Amino acid sequence: MSEPICPVVIENLAEQISATQGGVVHASQLLPYLPVNIGLIDQVLNRMAESDHVARHAVSDLSAYVFRDSLCKSPCKFAPSKCVYSNESLDSYEYSVLAPIIRHKVEAELKLMAEDHVWPSEAVWEHELFYLIDNLPAPVTTSTIAGHSRLPLAKVEQRLKELKQRGDLEYHAELKSWTQAPSRYPEAAYARNDAFIRKFPGAIKEEFENRLIKALGTSFGILALSFLLAITAKFPFPLVALGGSALALIFFMRIIKAPAKQIPAIYPS
Repeated sequence: MSEPICPVVIENLAEQISATQGGVVHASQLLPYLPVNIGLIDQVLNRMAESDHVARHAVSDLSAYVFRDSLCKSPCKFAPSKCVYSNESLDSYEYSVLAPIIRHKVEAELKLMAEDHVWPSEAVWEHELFYLIDNLPAPVTTSTIAGHSRLPLAKVEQRLKELKQRGDLEYHAELKSWTQAPSRYPEAAYARNDAFIRKFPGAIKEEFENRLIKALGTSFGILALSFLLAITAKFPFPLVALGGSALALIFFMRIIKAPAKQIPAIYPS
């Protein structure tokens, strides 16, 4: 069996981005280019940091990897014209760093990995939050993010704190706002990555659980209201019970089968 290419793609991409940023790269800066979670990126880069060529440091309170061989290179825009793995010419950039056949192989490896790995459940919300923080007008507060996220406010708060503790986000208490490492995550790149990640059941598990709680709460509310109506208005109990149960079932199925919530469009300020 051939060796997986996904780790090599991550290594090459990190090195090439670092070469345009004076030798420094943050794990989150790879997200626009690959539909993976930060944990998988860190896993690969931490192995690189065991060598003498790469070191892991904190840069402005954010976790970063320093490629020593690129420290003296002048910063420039990262816009590769060749695949970071095969060195084939790319037809167009558009935040794609892989030739089509290489992207297909990477996605096939990620699909296999998803069978016994939690990466889709983490990647789906990591990409969403980094996309929102990058595109929402500053200052980007927790409530602003929650207002555009598929996650409820409590979950948004929890996830942001996790990312801060890991050194992937920075919180500015004076503005109550969040920032990330310099990056551009355009809508087209996010839509492509999100569509791939959400193919896996693990990616929508949390969303389904939230929907199930909402559906059960609504159904129980309808049943309770029906029983209360039967007692206070003295309607025939069997009729009210039957009607309430039918209505509760209809609302339950509508909530469960509702299409996934779409992230609201973000307009420039």
